[in-house]
Amino acid sequence: MYRKPGLDVIEAQRLCRDVCGALCCQGPQVLVLSADEAIAMRAHASRLEIELVLHARDDGGASLRFPDHEGDRCPMLDTRDACRIYDTRPTRCRAFPEGPRPGCVISSDEP
Repeated sequence: MYRKPGLDVIEAQRLCRDVCGALCCQGPQVLVLSADEAIAMRAHASRLEIELVLHARDDGGASLRFPDHEGDRCPMLDTRDACRIYDTRPTRCRAFPEGPRPGCVISSDEP
């Protein structure tokens, strides 16, 4: 993880939502989910009454393609660009940023 030194998770979430508008959760992105994460994502979508499009993978997991959802966004974002499943978000989301990301308000500039 390449979060800026000293930046805690709560502040990082606030910055993602309020400063950059959750840009990493929008656009032509594909989120690869493990089998357990795909099951959890389906359960979240059902509970939140969200239409979810997942593409099965050979390893039992799934791919969540943001362009398959309204606004080319992760369907777990609310209308204020906050993640509705933040506390139980997939591993890939927890590891973000996985490297220095120019323009990202939470990313360290150091590789």
